[in-house]
Amino acid sequence: MPRKISEDRKAAYYVGLLLQIFGGLLFGSVFVTFIMRFGDFTDFVGRTRSEGLRAFCGMALMMIGGIIRGVGAKGLAGSGVLLDPERARQELEPYSRMAGGMVRDAMDEARLDLGREPEKVIVIKCRACAALNSESANFCQECGIKL
Repeated sequence: MPRKISEDRKAAYYVGLLLQIFGGLLFGSVFVTFIMRFGDFTDFVGRTRSEGLRAFCGMALMMIGGIIRGVGAKGLAGSGVLLDPERARQELEPYSRMAGGMVRDAMDEARLDLGREPEKVIVIKCRACAALNSESANFCQECGIKL
């Protein structure tokens, strides 16, 4: 299984990202020009059409860029464009490996080791009250009788 993402997928990811950024700037420019020309109604119809078209194109570029970016990040099968589970598993392998690494890091930070045998604890049962006491105890922690 490949451990690295191909150059084609990286290129698609960055092209999609650039389209999203450009679309966001185009869409945001509508609000900036609206604020700058607030109260000016000269050629209102023409400017409204222009700004509406700019907003629509900006949204379209953001959506198209998001789709291209998703396909670039996860591959054709990993993003669901192609229905091939085996290929999807291969394309998503770097992300699966990364998720496993993040779980391992969290377990290390919490000082958990699932591969280790648990340490054995020896306890002594009190004959009088049946309470469990540590092996080093001389007297029962419940009833106080000598063990």
